[in-house]
Amino acid sequence: MNWGKYFEMLIDWKQLPSYKAEPRIDSLVGFYIPEVMEHYFSIKVDGIIPEFPIRLGTIKPLHEGKSYSNKSYKVDFLVIGNNGFNYLVEFKSDSSSRRDEQDQYLVETKDVGSKKIIDGLLTIAKASSYKQKYDYLITKLQINGLLDRNLIYTGKNGDFKIVYIQPSNKSNEKNIIDYKYISEYLLSNYKESEFEKHLAYALQKWSID
Repeated sequence: MNWGKYFEMLIDWKQLPSYKAEPRIDSLVGFYIPEVMEHYFSIKVDGIIPEFPIRLGTIKPLHEGKSYSNKSYKVDFLVIGNNGFNYLVEFKSDSSSRRDEQDQYLVETKDVGSKKIIDGLLTIAKASSYKQKYDYLITKLQINGLLDRNLIYTGKNGDFKIVYIQPSNKSNEKNIIDYKYISEYLLSNYKESEFEKHLAYALQKWSID
């Protein structure tokens, strides 16, 4: 596999107006998120779940009981720490794609806390027609210690922290991990790997936005 040509293609395509880079890049970066966050925050990570659903009626009580209350927002990644916190991680391929509305629902999720969010997920699971997929998600929560075998929240990681992974961090916010940091991490820790070398190069290119 010629990883250099593959990432040159992504760098090229990302510059096009209608190309949706974010869903192509997030799995590439997502694979390394646990170890990057361990290094950046000096924590231990127990697990990661992409596209984690946050029940609308749980974080916006005024909508509780409405026909759409079991709809959900999706957090790009739920990172399960081993330090008393779960992390709501939003991944951006362009720093300008941050939206106030999105930031607000992350803050609302943080304010509600892990127990209500996980209980809300169980409510969605009961109402959803995607039983098999929600059963799998619930199993992952059990494996990572957030639910017991009776589907009761264990009390692990009662609070959330919000993290953004995005191309640049011009304001030097501590909860933002920028592409330059991830690139340097990959080059330092995967010196012999062609894949990580070319991914790091692409991240360096994308860090200038």
